[in-house]
Amino acid sequence: MEKFRWTLPDVIFLAFLAFLFGAVFMGAGVLYAFLVSVLTPFGLTPFANEILFGMWTIAAPVAGMLIPKVASALLGEVFAALAEMLYGSYFGAGVLISGLIQGLGTEAGFFVTKYKRYDTVTLIYGAIGTTVFSFAYEIFKFGYATYGIGMVVALFLVRFISVAFFGVFLTQKIVALFSSIQKQGIRMNQ
Repeated sequence: MEKFRWTLPDVIFLAFLAFLFGAVFMGAGVLYAFLVSVLTPFGLTPFANEILFGMWTIAAPVAGMLIPKVASALLGEVFAALAEMLYGSYFGAGVLISGLIQGLGTEAGFFVTKYKRYDTVTLIYGAIGTTVFSFAYEIFKFGYATYGIGMVVALFLVRFISVAFFGVFLTQKIVALFSSIQKQGIRMNQ
């Protein structure tokens, strides 16, 4: 039952991660605006969202890996979206719905492994869940259903690559760095 019990340090750390990644999401918004301006003349505007999509979903896998508790991935993503909104994101309150769906996708990866694995396999399941859940939602939100099948498949693949890069590869690097810093801190305190 340890996976269900949250401690005050867990909650404080989750809040720290949320505000940190909320700022990252704000930066992604700036990059998004730039990419839109670059891709629009070529008729590739929808790819701006897909290229950066993984950056907007990284809070969930990082929170899930660093706070091995049920719902930490979901809460990490939703609270990071809330922080982004409070920072003044021009996407507004809609980021909360996106955060919920993205967090559920990543949480599904931990659920599938019954919260017993905190490794690459779980992160891959989370990347698949995040890609599928969020793409299903955004087919309607962005009107992707009006595109031809080739365009929809291309958008889906670019999103999956972005989510896999940020949610698997970069998350592993962040977790390894965090573990290294923790070990150094423990050695220094001895």
